[in-house]
Amino acid sequence: MKVALPERFREQLEAAGELGVETAWYNDPAAALEAVAGCEAIWYHLPIEEVERVLGAGPDLRWWSVVSAGVDGWPLELLARRDIQLSNGAGLHAVPIAEYVVMGILALAKRLPDLVHGQDRREWIDTGSCPELFGKRVLIYGYGLIGREIAARLRGFGMEVTGVRRHPGQEAGVIGVGGWREQLSDADFVILSAPLTDGTRALIGAPELAAMKSTACLVNIARGALVDQTALVAALRSGTISGAYLDVTEVEPLPAESELWSLPNLFLTPHASSSSTEFERRAVELFRDNLDRFRTGRPLRNLVDYEAGY
Repeated sequence: MKVALPERFREQLEAAGELGVETAWYNDPAAALEAVAGCEAIWYHLPIEEVERVLGAGPDLRWWSVVSAGVDGWPLELLARRDIQLSNGAGLHAVPIAEYVVMGILALAKRLPDLVHGQDRREWIDTGSCPELFGKRVLIYGYGLIGREIAARLRGFGMEVTGVRRHPGQEAGVIGVGGWREQLSDADFVILSAPLTDGTRALIGAPELAAMKSTACLVNIARGALVDQTALVAALRSGTISGAYLDVTEVEPLPAESELWSLPNLFLTPHASSSSTEFERRAVELFRDNLDRFRTGRPLRNLVDYEAGY
C-alpha cells in the first residue's frame, strides 16, 4: 500500500514509529501530483484550489485525509462519485477553540476591550457594574466535539448549557434543530459551532437577532457565513443585542473598511481560535490511528457524510 504524505508532518510521523506502508512525500502542488500516483490514500495539506488536480493524478485513491474540521468549498460530489472516503480533523481544534470562547465571553462580560484601551491611554476608567457568568444560560448550535468542549468549560463557571444538534437522542440538555429558535429568548449567550452547509448559511439573521434578549451576546467561532453580517451590524448598532464575539467573518481577512472594526460592542479575533502548540501532535495521532484502521479494513474516524455536507 502506498500513501502520499505532507513533508510538514514528516518528522513527527517518523518519530512515532514505522508506518507500515510505502510513503511518497510532497511539499507543494507539483510534488503532490507526482507523489499521489499509485497511492491508495493521501494526507492532503494543500489549498482547496489544488484538490481536483491532485484527484486527477491519483486514480487509485480510496481515502482522503484532511486536518480541517469544515469541508465547505470542497468538491464533495466528485469525491463521492469517485467512492473516496473523506476524513476530516474534527476534534483536533476543540480544546483551543473552547478556550477562545471562554476568553471571548469573559471579554464581553467584563468589558476587557475598554480596560485594555484604558491602559493604553493610562486612564483609570470606571467600567460600571459587569454581569457575572454564574447562572447565565447558553445556547450552543452545533453540539459536536467542539460544542461539548465549550460546554464543559462554561459549566465550570456555573452556566446552564443547552446544546443543539441534528440527532439529539435522549441526552439531557440537548435538543434537535427543529426547536432551537424558541430557545433564543431565554439565552444570555448564543454560540455557533456548526459546519457551514446549505442548511446553516445565514442561520442567524435579523429575525433570530430580534428574538434574542437585548442583554444577550452572540459568539461565532465556526464560519462567518453562518451569520447575516449586515443584520448583525444593525443589531449591534441599535442595541437589539448587547454584544458579539467573532473569530470568523464572511470575508477573510476582514477588509479595513468593514464596519465591524469600529463597533464598540464587538470583540473580534482574526480566525485564530484554533491556534495551538498541540495541533501537530494531535493531527499525527489521528492520522496514524486512521491509517491503521484503513490498512486493517476497520471504520475510519471522522468520516464526512457527503449527503449532510460535513
